[in-house]
Formats: sequence, structure tokens, C-alpha cells
Amino acid sequence: MKTKKIIWLNVMMLLGTIGLMLVLNEAVLRLYYWGSLAPKINDENPLVPHPTRGFAFRPGMTSWHQELDFTVQVHVNGQGLRGPEIQPKGAKKRILIVGDSTTYGSGVSEENIIPTLLGTELGSSRVDVVNGSFTTYNTVQELLFLEEEGLLFEPDLVLLAFSPNTDIQANTLSLQQLAQKHNRRPYAALSPQGELLLDLTYAKRFYQDQQENAEIRKASFFKGLVTYTLLKKYVKGFKSSKWNDPNMFIGWPFLAEFSPEHSTRGMSAQDYQVLWDDGWQVTKALIVRMRDESRSKGAKFAMMVMAPKLQVEKDYQQKVQEVFPHLKLDTSRINRAFEEFGKEAGIPVLDALTPLVEAWGMGERGLYYNVEDEHMTAKAHKLVAASLAQQIRDHHLLEVEE
Repeated sequence: MKTKKIIWLNVMMLLGTIGLMLVLNEAVLRLYYWGSLAPKINDENPLVPHPTRGFAFRPGMTSWHQELDFTVQVHVNGQGLRGPEIQPKGAKKRILIVGDSTTYGSGVSEENIIPTLLGTELGSSRVDVVNGSFTTYNTVQELLFLEEEGLLFEPDLVLLAFSPNTDIQANTLSLQQLAQKHNRRPYAALSPQGELLLDLTYAKRFYQDQQENAEIRKASFFKGLVTYTLLKKYVKGFKSSKWNDPNMFIGWPFLAEFSPEHSTRGMSAQDYQVLWDDGWQVTKALIVRMRDESRSKGAKFAMMVMAPKLQVEKDYQQKVQEVFPHLKLDTSRINRAFEEFGKEAGIPVLDALTPLVEAWGMGERGLYYNVEDEHMTAKAHKLVAASLAQQIRDHHLLEVEE
């Protein structure tokens, strides 16, 4: 009996020691990544249901965005956009940037994001920049925002910030279903006659679901642990699933050709080509409609391709090649396609890639986050904003009196 008590006591002491070690480990990780033991928790959901776009930002809310790479406070103004309150149009020239999480400035404080810095570069006393960017929006949602709200701000220049690593595959339902698990956005297609058709079915369904379940969905205790997040990231690196298809999540914008060897669904190169060709044609039609709507309201229209990590960091490209050895990368393919499209459609194309590639080549590091997120850091935002300001001047896209 005494031996059993000793064994039981030893087991309890072992479990207690393991538990204490886990608690200490979690505390150290939180201090390292967050700089605090307590996570930043939002009392309200920063997103609200939207009848056509599925979701939008909650107007007038200040919230926290916390990941292992950063902890950032985000303010959304009364108009539902990130940034200061938008005043009625006056003598200042106005730029409206339409985009997704890159120009929204995911992980970067408001004073260090492209829209803020661009206004400073061009002269904040003469130009204001409205940040019409939303996290995870596709080009269809960006078009709807422009038509429903964006052009009401009376911009002199509308600048589309296109994200090549997500936008095309999220614009058509056929690509979206192969690239992501959830269908909750509006999508687009072309009729046999080439007419652009918008499908709001899934966005409306998501809108109704959100209205019925409006409370904030809190993560479970374990999913809120830094330890859990790191373990999940580690395991994911060795886990294969149907979503781990480089022909989809890297895709046509960055590939010289498709690689059936890495297909997770047994698709041929021709299968991928058909889907991506359709996605690209739909995307061009969406952008042309944005151009026409902008010009009809007296605004100039220009576009730029935002540069993901894959295009800039050579060691990141090498890691991708090691994981997918049959993959044939062509990381500037989408930029050439946009240049050609811009000439066809009469749309100026600004260059957001070169300043980052040049900086990387000169030894600049820390342009992108690395742990849980891969968005641009404040350093990259500053480089791109300075370059864009000069290009806007060179293209005479905004006539500003000096």
C-alpha cells in the first residue's frame, strides 16, 4: 500500500512539474511575442455584416489586431474605413486607394501605412488619401465598395492596389472553391457574350448568417495559446492536404507553367489553365468596370500590383522550391501581364515591386513578417509609398500646385 502511495505521489509530482513547465513556457512565449502576459481582446467583433459585400468594418471602432509578429491598435473612422475622419471634399486633391489587407496595413500602425505615408510624401496640406482597403476583400468586393461608397468621397484619383497572391483565385467561384474552404464573398463571371455578371448569393447568405449570429466568436482556450499557434504552424509544415496545392495558392501569377506533379486533386496542367484563364479574364473585366465608374465621376484611374514576399525575398523563393521541387517559378509574370493589360485598357500601371526588390538586393531585410504573418512591415510600406509618390508625379496623375 505504501509503495502505491509513493508511486501515486511521484506521478502527481511529475504531472505538476509538467504543468508548471507548460505554464512557464507559455508565459515566456507571450512575453517574447506579445510583450505582455495578457492577450489583447476585442469586446466587439471588428466586422459587421454587409448586404452585398458580406462584411465590412464596424464604424467608429478601435480594436486590436494581435498575431505572433505584431500587436497593433486599429482605428476605424465613422465612415467605416481605417484612418482619420474623412472631411467633405475641399480644395485638396484626393486619392482613394482601393485594396485589401496590404494597403489596409495589416500589422502596421496607421501612421506607417502606405495611404498615410503617401499623403505625407505628396504634401498633406495639398493632398489627402482615403484608405478604402479592407482585409480579405477580393476584386468584386472592392468594385462594390467603389460603386456604393468610394466614389462618394469625390476622389481625383482612384488607385487600385491589386494583390496577386489572392485576388484572382478569390474572384470566381470555380477558383475560390479550390483555393479556400469558405465561400462567403460575392463572385463574378462572364456571360457567353462577355458581359460581366456579379453573383451575390454567397455574400447574402453570409450576411444573413452573421445577422442571426452577431455575437463575437471567441476562440477556445487552447487556440488562444501561443504554444498552440506555434505547434499548429510546425505541424502544418509537414501536413499535406487538398488545400496545399501550389498550382492554386501560388498559381498562375507566379508560375512559368503548372505542375501536375504537385496537384492535390489529380488535375492536369490544362485543367488549371482553363480555370486561371477564366479567372484572369473576369478580373480584367472587373478592373475595366472600376476604370469606367471612376472616370464617369471625373476621377483618374490607375493600378498597381502589390508585391508579396515570394516576389522579393530570394531565400523565401528557395524554400518554396525545396518544398515543391517540380515547381517552375516566374515571379514577375503577373507584373508583365498587368503592363500588357494596362496598355490595352489605357490604365496607368504603377510599380510597387521594384523599390522592394532593389532594397532587398542592397541588403535590406525585415521587409515582411515571418512567424504567423507574411504582410509587409512598416519598412516596406515606407519604401513603396515614397516610390508611388514619385510615380504619381511622373505620370501626372494628380495635378498639385507646389
